[in-house]
Amino acid sequence: MKDNLLKKITSLTTVFILSMSMNINNVAYSSEFNIESSASSNAVEFKQDIRVQDDFYNAVNKEWLSNTKLENGYVSYGTFEEVCGKVNEDIHSTILDIQKNKDAYDKNSDELKILNLYNNYLDMEKRNKLGIKPIEKYINKIDKIKTLKDLKNILSENEFSYFQSLINLGVGPDYKNTDINVLYISRSNLGLGNSFYYKDTSNKSENIKQVYIKYLTKLHTLYGEDESIARTNAEVFYDIENNIAQKIPSSEEEAKDDNRIQKSYNEYTSDKLKELIPNIDLCELLSKLNISNVKKIIVENPEELKVVNSFITEDNIDNMKIFLKTSVLLNTDNYLTSEHRKASNELRKIFYGVDLMDLNEFSGVKFANCQLNEVLSKLYVNKYFDENSKDDVENMAKEIIKNFENRLQNISWMSKSTKDEALNKLENINVKIGYPNKWNDYSDIKINSYEDGGSLIENVINIYTAQSRKQFSKLNKPVNKNEWNMGACTVNAYYNALNNEVVFPAGILQAPFYDKNASKEKNLGGIGVIIGHELTHAFDNTGAQFDETGKFKNWWDTNDYKEFTDRSKKIVDYYSNIEISEGNFINGFLTVGENISDLGGIACVLDIAKNIENPNLKDLFENYATIWREISTEQLKDYLLNNDPHAPKKIRVNAVLSQFEEFYKTYGIKEDDKMYVKPKDRVGIW
Repeated sequence: MKDNLLKKITSLTTVFILSMSMNINNVAYSSEFNIESSASSNAVEFKQDIRVQDDFYNAVNKEWLSNTKLENGYVSYGTFEEVCGKVNEDIHSTILDIQKNKDAYDKNSDELKILNLYNNYLDMEKRNKLGIKPIEKYINKIDKIKTLKDLKNILSENEFSYFQSLINLGVGPDYKNTDINVLYISRSNLGLGNSFYYKDTSNKSENIKQVYIKYLTKLHTLYGEDESIARTNAEVFYDIENNIAQKIPSSEEEAKDDNRIQKSYNEYTSDKLKELIPNIDLCELLSKLNISNVKKIIVENPEELKVVNSFITEDNIDNMKIFLKTSVLLNTDNYLTSEHRKASNELRKIFYGVDLMDLNEFSGVKFANCQLNEVLSKLYVNKYFDENSKDDVENMAKEIIKNFENRLQNISWMSKSTKDEALNKLENINVKIGYPNKWNDYSDIKINSYEDGGSLIENVINIYTAQSRKQFSKLNKPVNKNEWNMGACTVNAYYNALNNEVVFPAGILQAPFYDKNASKEKNLGGIGVIIGHELTHAFDNTGAQFDETGKFKNWWDTNDYKEFTDRSKKIVDYYSNIEISEGNFINGFLTVGENISDLGGIACVLDIAKNIENPNLKDLFENYATIWREISTEQLKDYLLNNDPHAPKKIRVNAVLSQFEEFYKTYGIKEDDKMYVKPKDRVGIW
């Protein structure tokens, strides 16, 4: 399933995640791994004499990479997934405890919500028995559309907003006044995600297109349609998506556009928006979602919205009915029968190189965690989180921020006026560690078991509509900057430009990222680097366009900003020349923000480590290589080159460490070694 709520209410241009999170329909998440030691052909093979001076990443991780293989059906495995697996085991243990004592809980308790959702998902026997029944009422509504008014009505329905991907409303901080929440209309969702796959005419993309249409066709046949009709309907859906995709920049196109944030901020009043999209009954849409007193609407992509508007016409009703029906099928295939789950298998293999896995208990954990992340986070924190870790990491964050301040003070290319603005922004960064001070209330969400007449799809939609109501209730109200955009049990971290905050959930505060019994240098190479990385996002090519309050504002002296962009361009060029396999290079534009932050993270912790008496920098460097170790399918690697704003894990180690003189001194790296980069060619900003 596509993560509707995330796409509809989160501004992806302003939240910077440490590591790519795979939210892909039916893909087996790597946190479900059972790892085996193996010397099989699935493992990575190395020469025994590999040297740290030639390939630091592979030398440090040689034994792990040689002995670890992917189980069938999994796309990747590494340190993040390993730690995530530990968290999932704790969550699974919690769910089993709830199951054992379920009679002790109130029917509307958080615990039974989790248990019911978990059991809903894993009970494939019941799901197969129900077949397509859980979506029949939605398809029947579509079939009853006869007039343009009927079409507009269904597009306006609150419950149906889960399925329709054309008009995505959300509420969030105003880019130009981040103290107040405003209404946004974001771009339409595409089944293939990146518009690149619709625009590109290469043989590979054409093959992906045909497999995608075959997948859509299968969904229609599973609903009972004749094969030829199903194929025609799939093509109609694809053609509509394709028309929309032409107006949506691809990931690379967006990354290359220095004005992408400004272009996404298009201010409209309700009346002005009616002129832009006269075929869409905006008043009815807002009314049915209980959205009133709209003072300002920010439209991310007006040209794309005009294309959507062109579909809402009398002579296009039949095509729109096909589009909406396909949208229902596409958004529910993972929640119906085992045959529905298998439908996207061929597409999955092209993108990620894996076959569908059977459901297991960790599939259920992953699903429940995705849907009710904060509820599970609260249970996880109460049972498993070490409060001493929170205090220790908070102190480390303060030390790293102080060091970043010193680095800013000593920058030679920045004028005093810009430097003062940067220091002011740094001083106002909010650091959140562990978990939120206040948990949200989920008592209004009904999650019923099959025995109580519930269904998996009904419960998922209940969660979506409840959380949508919560979002829309924030309109025109002050922004609550205490809220989190990531659950506390998540093994990740992020910087949010609109709140000017760095966030480190409880899930990532464990070994090898953080270990209270490890040396300071080792922790600096783990959680320390991650803190420095997220902190640097405040000053990367995107974060640098927001001020200390999170407002989109130019706080730079003109000459200083030119120097900053010139230095950023050198980082783009440096990474763009890194060939990771024959003919495949890093996309320096797509990854520049993360690369700037990787470089800044190491720079920060090295300063601190050097102030330790007789510092053991090997601990720092080698733990840094450890946290990024990973194996994955070749298809996933190829997919991430086009879609992931992060460089591959190996590059995040070797390309970064080779910029720092301390690394050369620690390992005696000389000019003839492969890790060597000439001083004049080394890059970095902060």
